[in-house]
Amino acid sequence: MIKMRTMISCLSFLLFCLAYVHEAEAKADLQSILEHQEEGATIYIPAGIYEGNFTISKEATIIGDGKVVLKPKNPKEPVLTIAEAKHVYLQNVQINAPGTGMMIKDSHHVQLSNLSMSSVESGVEIYQSQHISIEEISVTGNDRHFANKGNGIAVFNSSDIFVKNNKIDKVQDGIYIENVQRITVVGNEVENSRYGTHFMYSKDAEAYGNQFRKNVTGFMVMMTENVDFSNNAISYQNGFNGTGITLYEVKNIHIQNHAVSGNRVAISIQKSTGANITNNRFQMNQTAIEAVQSDTNLVMKNVFVGNLVNVRSDVKGIQLKENYFDDYSGIDLNDDGIGDESYAALQSFGQWMVRKPVYQYYVESPSVVLLNQIDQQTNKTAKQLLVDETPATNFEKDHAVHFQLHWPQLVVGWILMIGCIMIWRRSVIV
Repeated sequence: MIKMRTMISCLSFLLFCLAYVHEAEAKADLQSILEHQEEGATIYIPAGIYEGNFTISKEATIIGDGKVVLKPKNPKEPVLTIAEAKHVYLQNVQINAPGTGMMIKDSHHVQLSNLSMSSVESGVEIYQSQHISIEEISVTGNDRHFANKGNGIAVFNSSDIFVKNNKIDKVQDGIYIENVQRITVVGNEVENSRYGTHFMYSKDAEAYGNQFRKNVTGFMVMMTENVDFSNNAISYQNGFNGTGITLYEVKNIHIQNHAVSGNRVAISIQKSTGANITNNRFQMNQTAIEAVQSDTNLVMKNVFVGNLVNVRSDVKGIQLKENYFDDYSGIDLNDDGIGDESYAALQSFGQWMVRKPVYQYYVESPSVVLLNQIDQQTNKTAKQLLVDETPATNFEKDHAVHFQLHWPQLVVGWILMIGCIMIWRRSVIV
């Protein structure tokens, strides 16, 4: 009986060792599998940790079966490279690396989805490629300074790029785009980085439904043409150089249906032409819109609420039409929604507050109210550049503020109030 138990134990141990060796061999042969696969094959990678610097150069569908983690053997090289390949689909893989997670170069029709990259210096880098789709990936960088970080997703010299529903945190630029034609950036979230999305030397770009919070700048757009931004939420870019959207030497850009709040500057326009800024809500920014050396720019049907300065510019000015300003004091006798008097956006005290934030404690003091009234009258007479001749007197439906009851907080509040009343009554009776 004892001998039988001993034999069973030895056999079990031997089988365990064989299984372990088989798993280790499978992991070691991952690159061999990628190299010797048939064109168009579907490969399921078993769960486990794989160490190496892997390359895909053939048409394939590669799916992680369970928790698949890739780590670099050489940390100075990308963990995974897709080179000179076409029709590659990769999903459900985790990458842990101190350097670059992935690189795609000289490839086309590549789709990445459901990938996770943590503690990386740079997430995904794309060079000279076409028809690339990056969806549902997570990139988390490190805690070093922006100058010592890479980008979450970086695209160079490519075309027809689709970047959707990705979450990026703690990198230099969430999405960096250089010399790219036809790119769509939709539904991404970028936090705690330098720029949410950075466009350079690109054409025909669109970005909508993105959320950028607690970065230095939400959108940085430089030397780029034909851009369409809509329905992005940009908030709390409030560092020393913080802006929601910065345009530098940009031509033909449409910015519409945004919520831009809590920024030092919501939109900064520099040396740009053909910017149409419509149907946006600017709320509680230090400066909502500023323009320098820019012309032929239109600001129309926007809502300005709670900003220290609504609009400021140099001598070239900005064209204002049918905007709602919370400090407009004119009347609307014919009830057509347009004020009968023009609105002058220039405010001396607001300009001072931007330079000296401590002045905000004097807002709505009698002297400041009087100064603003003098500004309004003087600027109307002088026909300054920052004048809206047709200011709106009410919100449009699209800009209405919607309140939502939070029942747990309401119930707790009522309980606390009733408790305080009972304690007060008891103390009075005593």
